[in-house]
Amino acid sequence: MKKNYLTVLLIILFLFSLQGLKAQENEYNSKTSKSYWQGDVSYLSNSVYLGREDSLTLPYITPTISYYNKSGLYVTGLLSYLSSSTHRQIDLFELEGGYIFTANELNGSISIYKDFYNNKSYGVKSETIGSLNGSLDYDLGFIKPSLQADITFSTKPDYSAGLGIEHSFYAADDHLEITPSFILYASTQNYYSSYYNKRKFSKNRKKTNNTDIITAFLLNAAEFKIRDYELSIPINYTAGSFSFNFTPTLALPTNPSSVIFNVKPTNGSSYTKTNTENLSNVFYWSTGVSLHF
Repeated sequence: MKKNYLTVLLIILFLFSLQGLKAQENEYNSKTSKSYWQGDVSYLSNSVYLGREDSLTLPYITPTISYYNKSGLYVTGLLSYLSSSTHRQIDLFELEGGYIFTANELNGSISIYKDFYNNKSYGVKSETIGSLNGSLDYDLGFIKPSLQADITFSTKPDYSAGLGIEHSFYAADDHLEITPSFILYASTQNYYSSYYNKRKFSKNRKKTNNTDIITAFLLNAAEFKIRDYELSIPINYTAGSFSFNFTPTLALPTNPSSVIFNVKPTNGSSYTKTNTENLSNVFYWSTGVSLHF
């Protein structure tokens, strides 16, 4: 039933985008608008998704190139390079296309992603191949509520939704923007079960003294539950065509999953055990610079 709700929500977001297109066209007719390119380089201290992370810290350096058409259509390509002390590799190549609209105080977007993960990637999303995303926010002045809906494609599709609030503060003649934000995420976890099954205990990982063959999967991965709460404070400073950003984030995961382990020791009989994953709060941050041209 949740799947149907989220599919309908994505359709509603798409219909809003069509209405936004009409409103945006009227806006562009009344003022000068230009298409532009944007180049970005960013650093992420650790790969965290819905409060979940690998046992290894996975920092990324990501160059991105984007083209934004004045109609609201855009396309983006990026490479994420894993830059940890023990692992150095291109982990992800991602293509994104979408549409952004503004209609008075209503803002929204709809986008589609295609992901190409390295077969040695250990990120918790590394078994996904793409996603369809929609978002809406409405500026009430004193606060801006937001709504997100995603369908992520893997061995089985996943459905997620986010509800958030934020407020922006401006300084330095509006060049500096600080936006405290709070968002709640809920989702299914088929992607996470695939990560446990194919990545977390893969033979490609750095060898340890443990030679047991382990496979694992999540019990009830298709259940739609609240997965985490996230507090962040994006800080952005604009100077001409350059923008500098820094975003600290605290993820508070909830509803730990039950994981079924199938263990085949080098010596001895195989056995199965069930554990509840141990979740803890995760702090991570990102920083970057972008250039419009």
